[in-house]
Order: sequence, then structure tokens, then C-alpha cells
Amino acid sequence: MKTVLVIEDEDFISSLIARALKKEGYSVVVTSDFASSIKIIDSSAIDLVISDVMLPFTGGMEIVEHVKGNPRLQHIPIILVTGMDKDILYASKVKAEAILSKPFDMNQLVALVNANLSATAAE
Repeated sequence: MKTVLVIEDEDFISSLIARALKKEGYSVVVTSDFASSIKIIDSSAIDLVISDVMLPFTGGMEIVEHVKGNPRLQHIPIILVTGMDKDILYASKVKAEAILSKPFDMNQLVALVNANLSATAAE
């Protein structure tokens, strides 16, 4: 079973994402801040990360930098979600596999997760 880490500080959104992914057969871990997210990424077998761009104290960009800057972790696909248009411009410069604007279609998010995990399984 593939494990997806959802990093989102809005409980309603994280529960919607978790529910949709669990329905697809994924194991889901939910966090809401940078520190606990990094701890989980560094110590667990995470297959994909979905992160909000705007998080308390720091943001999803720092998550991307941490994962993609570490040779042991850089294979992990990252999907960023944001409610701010300016974040999309900035986020497009980072190495995330996808960027979605809020509100996003849950089917689109699930399709991105499936596609990214299929691609990493094929490697």
C-alpha cells in the first residue's frame, strides 16, 4: 500500500483529501506544519507528498526544497496546492511535480496522485 503525506493546516480540506485518497486504497498521514512534516518525511516510507503552499511559520516551498535537495528523498513526488495566484508563479520555479489552485477538483487531485505514483513505480 502506497503512503501519501498530506500537509494542510485547514482540517476540512485535509479530511476531504484523506477521505478521497483512502477510497483509492492509499494509506494517508496528515500533518499541518513544517516541523512534524519533515520528521515524518525523514523517518517514514512516504511515497508522495501533497502540501499546501501557505502553512503556519513556513510553507510548502520549504518542504519541496527539503525533499528535492536530499538525494535519499528526491524521488518522492510533490503536489502543491494553493489558494493564491501569486504562489503559482513562484511555485512553478520549484521542483514540484504539480501545482493545483484552490478550490480544486478532487478527481483531478486523485488523478495526479495516481499518475505520479504510477510513474515512480515504473522507474
